[in-house]
Amino acid sequence: MAVFTRYVTTELLKIFGAALTVLTLLLALGIGAREGISRGLPPILIVRMLPYLMPEILGITIPIAVLLSVSQVLGRMSGANEIVALRALGLSPIHAVRPTIVFAFFVSLFTVWMYDVAATWGRPGARRVVVESVEQIAYSMLRTRRSYTSPKFSIVVKDVQGKTLINPLITIQTQPDMPAIVLSAEEAELTTDRQAGGLIITCRKPEARIENSAVVRASDIYSQLIPFDKPIEPLHRDWLATWQIPEAVKTLEKDAHQLEMLIRHAEATDEQKRTWQYQLEQLKIQCRKLKTEPYRRWANGFSSLCFVLLGCPLAMYCRSENFLAIFFLSFLPIVIVYYPLLMLANGLTSSGAIPPPGFWLANLGIAIPGSVLLYLYCET
Repeated sequence: MAVFTRYVTTELLKIFGAALTVLTLLLALGIGAREGISRGLPPILIVRMLPYLMPEILGITIPIAVLLSVSQVLGRMSGANEIVALRALGLSPIHAVRPTIVFAFFVSLFTVWMYDVAATWGRPGARRVVVESVEQIAYSMLRTRRSYTSPKFSIVVKDVQGKTLINPLITIQTQPDMPAIVLSAEEAELTTDRQAGGLIITCRKPEARIENSAVVRASDIYSQLIPFDKPIEPLHRDWLATWQIPEAVKTLEKDAHQLEMLIRHAEATDEQKRTWQYQLEQLKIQCRKLKTEPYRRWANGFSSLCFVLLGCPLAMYCRSENFLAIFFLSFLPIVIVYYPLLMLANGLTSSGAIPPPGFWLANLGIAIPGSVLLYLYCET
């Protein structure tokens, strides 16, 4: 049986590798195109961002690739009467299923790890690429739209020639409580200074004014540093590793307790208390989501194993080598049952209607019927 197990595992790995490569490439191109259109990012910047997007993309494509590989391998074996040959030898079809379940188990563990990698490395890395590439983004937007706006500055130009901005109007406000500086010049240029940690705007023959004050003619060349945003990760489930979540929950619960004390004992207007009450409700929702997050990652990661438990018996029952037909037959109950239950579980756990382990509801919704079908097929 060791030879048969290696045979099934090898076939699974070949199909899984090919399917995962194609699906990941297609989704990466789709996400890259979406980011490029929505943010006006140049192609080279999208290419730099893609490695940081891979952990999140793999979390989506791995379960589908696993289901495709199981549909292909077990469907072909069943259609070629290899399962019948196993029964003729007095062996249960479980010998063909066991390698797929073991394979899906380890792939599921890897997928769970990918969610942590996406939170601690992927999203911060993608944001860092965007922040540090503000020069490229600004030039790309200025060439196509003649304007660019960011939280700290905005530019409107008449034309862009190479790296020279023609007749730019630049509004700079690095701090919300500081007055805005408005610059107009004959020409300007943007340069990234990584050592200084910001973007330098160099103007030639500028005129400057602060908000509505009088115009001041500056020297022939004037430079202004716009500091990059500091990468501060919020207390949000998408930016925290699993081991960081308990500490974040304690922080939010402490903030919620302080708000409750303010609402009960502080002297304030009704409007201020309503504002505090709203903030308290948002903190409680965020806290519930954080408590649910470890269960969400494990449940989503182990969707691969649940898909296999459903796909294996359906592939063997069909006895067809048309793996696409088997795949769509297996994917249909996933669309009808799994994803609606997943959205329901997300809403119920976030609202506190059911405890965080209830996020496994969607997995159980397909794993239990799949296990029953698998048992019936192997025992008959």
